[in-house]
Amino acid sequence: MSMSAPRRLQRPAPSKFHDACYAALRLSGWLTVSAACVIGLWAAFFAVLGQFTFAGTMLHLGNLAARYVAAGTDRQDAFRALFWGWSASLFFAVGFFRRRALTDLVNQIKEKADGQE
Repeated sequence: MSMSAPRRLQRPAPSKFHDACYAALRLSGWLTVSAACVIGLWAAFFAVLGQFTFAGTMLHLGNLAARYVAAGTDRQDAFRALFWGWSASLFFAVGFFRRRALTDLVNQIKEKADGQE
């Protein structure tokens, strides 16, 4: 009985398409988590306004909704612009603190198949 060394399976070389798919999935995940953080920050803001009670939070949200519906179109447009401006600011702030996840993405794509730069 002869003992032979186990054969190593050949892995296919990574292609540009694989790298692009990896980058797209990683980027879409980063964007999704960052957007979820912004939603969470808005929820935390209203929880603070409601003194960390569910009833207080719902009262503040109801008051905001009632005032928004009662306002004219100019005030609604101004409120919408304020909301999206603050949301964008929060998104950029969250993105700043999560920037490491994107730099890891670039570094992993540049890495060769054998694990060396």
